[in-house]
Amino acid sequence: MASPAAALTDDIVAEILLRLPDPADLVRASAACVPYRRLATDRAFLRRYRALHPPPLLGFLDHNGFHPALSPHAAAPVARAVSLAADFSFSFLPSPADRWIVRDARGGRVLLDRAPEDDGGEGSPVSTEVAVCDPLHRRCVVLPPIPDDLAASVEHPVRVEFDRWCEAFLVPRADDGTDAGDETSFEVIWMAQCKAKLVAFAFSSATGQWRAVASLLWRDLRSGAGPVRPVIYGRQYAHGCFYWTMDWHWPNKLLVLDTRRMAFSVADLPPDCKKATDRHCGGRGRRGRDVYPPRSCCRWRG
Repeated sequence: MASPAAALTDDIVAEILLRLPDPADLVRASAACVPYRRLATDRAFLRRYRALHPPPLLGFLDHNGFHPALSPHAAAPVARAVSLAADFSFSFLPSPADRWIVRDARGGRVLLDRAPEDDGGEGSPVSTEVAVCDPLHRRCVVLPPIPDDLAASVEHPVRVEFDRWCEAFLVPRADDGTDAGDETSFEVIWMAQCKAKLVAFAFSSATGQWRAVASLLWRDLRSGAGPVRPVIYGRQYAHGCFYWTMDWHWPNKLLVLDTRRMAFSVADLPPDCKKATDRHCGGRGRRGRDVYPPRSCCRWRG
C-alpha cells in the first residue's frame, strides 16, 4: 500500500497559496475554510504575496477624476468596479471640496492639497493644507500644520507650478519585504525649492508629527558648480529613492532623495540617457524664462 500523504502544514499551505496567480483565486481559496482564511489574511503573508504578484494597473487619477482601464485591458472589470465603488470626487473632504487638488496616489491612498480659503492661494507656502484619503472607504486624514520652528526655514520659495509653491507626495511602503509596520500607516514628504536652498519635511502617521528632513544649500549639492538654484521637475520613484531631472544648467544630473536615509544627493544620468530639457514642459529656457510642468497624472493600482 502507498504510504499516506503527509499532512499539509500551515507553511506548506502558505507556499501553495503564494503561487496562485490571480488575487481572485486567493479570495476563493480563503473561503474554503477558517485555517485558509487565517493564512490568507495574515499581514506577513499578504506582504509576500504582493511582492510576488504586483497589483494590476487599474487606471489613472488626475485633477479631472479617475480614468479606469478599458477593455481589452485585463484589469478593466476590476477598474470599472473600483470606479463605481470609490468616491473619486472626494466629497468627504472638508468643504469647499473643489479647492482640493490631487497631487499623488500610492497604495490605495490619494494625497491632495489646497491653499487656505482666505489667502486666495497667495499666502505663505507653508500654510498649504494637506490631506491623505482612502477614496474606496471614504476616509481622510487632514495633516496638522507644519510647526512654526520648521516653517521658519522656508525662505524665498519659488513656484514649482503655476498654482503652487511646494511639492507634497506620499512615500511608498518598503519594497524589500522588510516592512512589518501597520498596513494603515503612511508617510508624506513636503518639499520647497527656495532660492538658496532645498527644504523638506516629513510627516509620519505613526507619530502624527512633522520632522525636518533636509535644509541644504544648492551650492553644497554640487560643490558650488552650476547656478545658485537649479530647476528640478519630473519626480519618479524606484527602489527606495525619488529622482528629479535637473535643468540644462546642471547637465546630465539627477537630484536623488533616499527615503531609507532621508538624505539628498546628486547623481549622474546613465551614459546612454540623453536629456531633452528644452523640448519638454519643464526646466528653464535659454532666455531665462521659467516654464513649469503640468499637473501630474497618478497611476492607480489595485
